[in-house]
Amino acid sequence: MHQVKLEANIREKTGTGVARKLRRQGRVPAVLYGPHLQTPMVLDVNAKEMERVLRTAGRTSIISLNVPDGPQTVMLADYQRDVFGTHLLSVDFKQVRLNEKVTASVPISLVGQSKGIKAGGVLEQMVREVQVEALPLDLPDSLEIDITELDLGERLTMADLPVSDKMTYLVVPDETLAVIHTPRSLLVTDEEEQAETTETAE
Repeated sequence: MHQVKLEANIREKTGTGVARKLRRQGRVPAVLYGPHLQTPMVLDVNAKEMERVLRTAGRTSIISLNVPDGPQTVMLADYQRDVFGTHLLSVDFKQVRLNEKVTASVPISLVGQSKGIKAGGVLEQMVREVQVEALPLDLPDSLEIDITELDLGERLTMADLPVSDKMTYLVVPDETLAVIHTPRSLLVTDEEEQAETTETAE
C-alpha cells in the first residue's frame, strides 16, 4: 500500500476559462468529495507532482492532501486527460477515514507462463480489475494470480482470486476472469491425428 503526499490550493473561481489559465500555469483543476465534507472542495494541484503521484501510486493508494484548511486523507477517484492522453485536464479525489471501509477497484495481474501458452494457446483476460471492500490501508495495489498450471481450454474464475480476510470481493464467483484458448491450427492437427489413428485401426 503506497502512501504519498500532495500539496493543493483552494480555488476561489471556477469555469472553463479559469481551468485553462491554471493549466497554462502548470496546475490541474481538482475537486475533493467526501461524506464528511459539507460541500466539495474546489482545488488545484501541481501538474508535475500529480503526474508523479499517478506513476507511483494507484487508485487504492492513500494520499495525504495538504490544503490550507489542514491535511485531508484521500484516494484518487478519477482523472481526465486530453484526447492525446498527454496532459491532465482534471482530477477528482474522494475523502476517506482510515477506520471506515471503502469500495475500490483493484487491478488484476496474471503472472507466470502457463502450460497452455507453452503449448501454443492464447490467453484472454476478460476482467482486468475487481471491486473490493476493505479498510483503506488494507487495499492492495494489485491482485496477482499465478497462471502457471492453467492449460489449454481451462479458465480462471473470480473464485480463484487470492483469499483474504481483510477484504470482501464484490463479484460473482463463477464469472470467468481469464481463459486459455486453443488455436484453430492446434484443433485441426488434433482432428487430423485422430483421423489417421482411425484409418490405421481399420
